[in-house]
Amino acid sequence: MKRYLGTFCTILLAANILIACNSNNAAVNQTEKSSPQNTQEITQVKRVVALTPLAADLIYNLDKTKLIAVPNSRYIQQVAKERFSEFPKVGVRGNINLEQIVLLQPDLVVGSETFQADALKKLQELGIKTMTHETRSWQDLEQLTIQLAQKTGTDPQLILAKYQSFLADIPDHNNSVLFLVSTQPTLSPNKNSWSGNLLNKFNYKNVTADLESTGRFRGYLTLSQEKILANNPDKIFIMESDTINPEAFKQLPFWNKLQAAKNNQVYVFHHDGLVSPTSIDTVEQVTKRLREVASQ
Repeated sequence: MKRYLGTFCTILLAANILIACNSNNAAVNQTEKSSPQNTQEITQVKRVVALTPLAADLIYNLDKTKLIAVPNSRYIQQVAKERFSEFPKVGVRGNINLEQIVLLQPDLVVGSETFQADALKKLQELGIKTMTHETRSWQDLEQLTIQLAQKTGTDPQLILAKYQSFLADIPDHNNSVLFLVSTQPTLSPNKNSWSGNLLNKFNYKNVTADLESTGRFRGYLTLSQEKILANNPDKIFIMESDTINPEAFKQLPFWNKLQAAKNNQVYVFHHDGLVSPTSIDTVEQVTKRLREVASQ
């Protein structure tokens, strides 16, 4: 173990003085990605560290005995506190405790391609197997579930059947909608995001679906006041999170000019669900809400 930790410390020191490489490219080259094209031989694992709440929830539901550590996310710490109270917490997003993970001696570490590529690369260099995922569509969610089941030697069919039940009885409505996820800048998802894909599945006409994203986060774009007023959708969805108060959107200078605001067609959705799938239960809740709002 002393030799293992010595190697760990040496790599961390070297990482601080090396010029950073592109993290996403590193993740693609050195970690296993969750994708339908992956045909690598699958080795079943018994000790998995999950760095995202979705991975933690899926592994827990597939076989909780294979899960040995989870992230410090809102879902883990608050919503599902009782379920995950006994599991070690190893950090959240880009703030990951690598030394703690090494000490846990996992067979596999599962993390986000966007937020945890650097941490996963360092773990790879220490000889720890890793797997990245990014859930931008319903198909991505199903594929991640299947791949984690293969990795843990479990059956995903009950979970996959649940997913299908969440898509039952979708209303035929075609309401136009604008989903605002921040105020400064004013961000909205296009079709290349979990939000955009989910809105499309539930027959919402997302007014930003076909607009191109040029920012840091693929699938989200900055909107001007003029663009928002020009679209003037039937409904507006606004995001709530630990750092975003939905009331802040109502202070935007153009807010009272929007027909959805005038017609009381503004709905609050939490980040966990419509921006990120987060968990099986969260997906069920957001799909139920989308179904209800469509008829209002």
